[in-house]
Amino acid sequence: MKNLKLIFLFPLATCAAVGQSKSFQTLQNRFAGEDDVHTFGLSGFVCRAALGILVPGEKIARAMAKDIKQVRFMVIPKNAFTQQDLSVNGFKEVLRKDSFTSLATIHDKGDDISVFHRLDDNKKNRYFVLVEERNEVVAIEMKGYIDPQILLQGTHIDSHR
Repeated sequence: MKNLKLIFLFPLATCAAVGQSKSFQTLQNRFAGEDDVHTFGLSGFVCRAALGILVPGEKIARAMAKDIKQVRFMVIPKNAFTQQDLSVNGFKEVLRKDSFTSLATIHDKGDDISVFHRLDDNKKNRYFVLVEERNEVVAIEMKGYIDPQILLQGTHIDSHR
């Protein structure tokens, strides 16, 4: 039975690894096996369905996810960064070296949210969102399209474009 599970999981893991940016892969490699580090991915359809169930009245989030094809999440405790002598600002440099440009920085109730964008070779948009909270960092990578006007509808936004 264990071998049967591996047969099904291998193609999924291979597909997920192929679709990730170097930046996301760098985070995964760096924090693999660390306590309380969690990584998962969703198709755009599943993400939209989950948003519809979890926050049915949140029109901005649902509008933003309308044309998203794939989402990956990674939750990393802040102390894991500290233990490895790393910083979120240092990772933002990794994103820039991976051809991501900063779209916006959002300050919301003590959390810092940084939004990055990259146009891939196949003319597809890729977004990377870093949410720096008090005790953890959430990295979100999305493939698809987000209307910048929807993104800028929030408050306390410093746009970089």
